Amino acid sequence: IAGRLPLTRYYYCAIAQNASGAAFGAVLSFTTATGGPTVTTSAASLITAATATLNGSANPNGEATTGWFRYSTTSPGTCNDSFGTRAPSSGGSVLGSGTSPVSYSQGIAGLLPLTTYYYCAIAQNSSDVGFGAVLSFTTNSEAPTVTTAAATAVTSATATLNGAGNPNGDATTGWFRYSTTSPGTCNDSF
Repeated sequence: IAGRLPLTRYYYCAIAQNASGAAFGAVLSFTTATGGPTVTTSAASLITAATATLNGSANPNGEATTGWFRYSTTSPGTCNDSFGTRAPSSGGSVLGSGTSPVSYSQGIAGLLPLTTYYYCAIAQNSSDVGFGAVLSFTTNSEAPTVTTAAATAVTSATATLNGAGNPNGDATTGWFRYSTTSPGTCNDSF
């Protein structure tokens, strides 16, 4: 028989019939195993240009369960435990052996700015592995880094202001501010 509910007691008996009549065996019972964890992938949070936190939850269904994530810049189509990068690389979040969903999360780093990442939550107990849906997020752009360099070609009335900027993967424009009064720290209002 298939399609039974996990952690459910079922009663059964054998029956046979011929031309002389029917015979009935004793009523016995069995309880189905817990089954694998039920997993949900949740929206990523704390997304920056290079980091994010992956979130999910899993119902251990009565067995000791561990949860982790997989992520990649290429969509796997459906969640599996072989695509992209595993987070953490081994082990995972201990989710206990209860019968209610337990939330878990994992920070990841070293991501590329303005890049879409696909990820899913995975959990495993002794019965099976459960997979959440594949979701995605896009990292933010990174603020440019800038360096002010010494002025050159300084005369009594003119100077050339110099600096350098790293766009960090996003369209960037650079400019200067100057005054006869020091602002203390650079800002775009002095």
